[in-house]
Amino acid sequence: MTDDPTRPASAVETVRAEERAQITTGWVAAERVRFERRIVTETRQVELTVRREELVVHRSALPDAVPEQPPAQAAPVQQPLVIVLREEVPVVQLAVQPYERVTAVVEQVAGQQTLSAELRKEHVQIETGRGAGRPPQGQP
Repeated sequence: MTDDPTRPASAVETVRAEERAQITTGWVAAERVRFERRIVTETRQVELTVRREELVVHRSALPDAVPEQPPAQAAPVQQPLVIVLREEVPVVQLAVQPYERVTAVVEQVAGQQTLSAELRKEHVQIETGRGAGRPPQGQP
């Protein structure tokens, strides 16, 4: 009972209660992301000019050439002339060089979400001998 002097001593009171929704947010783990590098092999074709040496023989007639007499005795054996010809060959050297920095950043993205909850509340019903089940004046 309360100490309200204007209230009659025969008054009865009750406390009505109803549910209230308290909605907040909290962090939970949603996803695990792995950051990994992998090597991808691709074939590249490059045109490269390579050179080589070739032996070219130029012949020309001698204007004052005297006809050669057959040798009276066997001519000494001459050693063959040896010439080394060269050629370029492609040489491939691979080197790993850093060329790009990749940075992963975690950003927070806000979105809207609609929630619904069923809330219960009490209604007070007063039963009298006259009209049981009728709510008092001002009560739904």
